[in-house]
Amino acid sequence: MSIAVAVAAGVASAVAYGAGTAGQHAAAYCGEADVRRLVVLLRNPRWLIATAGDVLGIVLQVIALASGPVVLVQPLLVLALPVAVVLRSAFGSPPPSRGDLYNCALVILALGGFFALLGEPARGHIIGVRAAGLTWSAAVIVGVLAIAAARSARPVRRAVVFGAVAGCWFGVVSVLIEAVSSVWSARGIEGFTDGHGLVPLLGVVVLGVGGYLLVQVGFQLGPLGASFPANLILDPVVAVLLGASLLNERVPLGGAKVIGYLLCLLVLGWAAVRLAEPPRPRVIASATMKP
Repeated sequence: MSIAVAVAAGVASAVAYGAGTAGQHAAAYCGEADVRRLVVLLRNPRWLIATAGDVLGIVLQVIALASGPVVLVQPLLVLALPVAVVLRSAFGSPPPSRGDLYNCALVILALGGFFALLGEPARGHIIGVRAAGLTWSAAVIVGVLAIAAARSARPVRRAVVFGAVAGCWFGVVSVLIEAVSSVWSARGIEGFTDGHGLVPLLGVVVLGVGGYLLVQVGFQLGPLGASFPANLILDPVVAVLLGASLLNERVPLGGAKVIGYLLCLLVLGWAAVRLAEPPRPRVIASATMKP
């Protein structure tokens, strides 16, 4: 596998995730956390079609992570936000404005700046079984505590917390997927009968399914701008930090590169929040309106 395959699969995965996000939010948003409505969504054709986009995104992401390092693949998923903004008009929202297109360009520019600073990253090693277990267990504990602390907050704030926890969990999943993929390639299904395969697999299932449910509840609680930017930004941030610290993937930090990374992150975060804001309805002047 090559870097070119990783990049192509990563970009395609972002497109699939973006399309799925646009459709899922349009179907799920109701202003409150409603478990019964989540069950009803299982019979909603629009939500099911959007979820198929997520499934395709997962397959493409696994291919990308099997072909290239986490620090390269996971940031590419940020492109899902511009895709969701462009496609949300197909689900009843107004088409993207000039400001939306400007912010899409900023997202792409910030992402390009990050990759320019990163250079060509080298593959690291596979996460060890002990590190895998400790990492995903800690992620579950911290996430559950954050959700519990926000249980009495307003819906939009809870949506932000849910999106943030889901993003962190997805970042951990991206690191664990490499271990799962490696075990599968080497030993097949038998590789998951012992700790080396079972521990990272359990982490992928627990954090992946839990994060997905949090995303759907976040979509119920608030507009796309509440949960999606936190999810989208923290996912690659956590993945890059873990890829560098646990997998020993190369992230150059010399000179002013740390400042450059932070500037890229700030630009990306600002543009992401602006992009995910619900579009404002146009006010049409009436002849009966007083000046």
